[in-house]
Amino acid sequence: MSPELEKLLEAYDAKLTCAPEEKPERLATFERLLADALIRFPGASRNALLEAIKNRYREFRRARRKPTALPPRA
Repeated sequence: MSPELEKLLEAYDAKLTCAPEEKPERLATFERLLADALIRFPGASRNALLEAIKNRYREFRRARRKPTALPPRA
């Protein structure tokens, strides 16, 4: 995964999971990174990029989940 995509996904995660008082700051960070990505990909629409981020975010969350500990054998 590219560092830019990882930053964007981390900002998206922070925006969704932050405390309410942190929401404006987290949203601003995500929007800034999204605007930067749109500049790098001029043919992409904002909606298409957001949809792609949402799809990758599911994979991102799954990969970050810690595996459950297996119970010891009896």
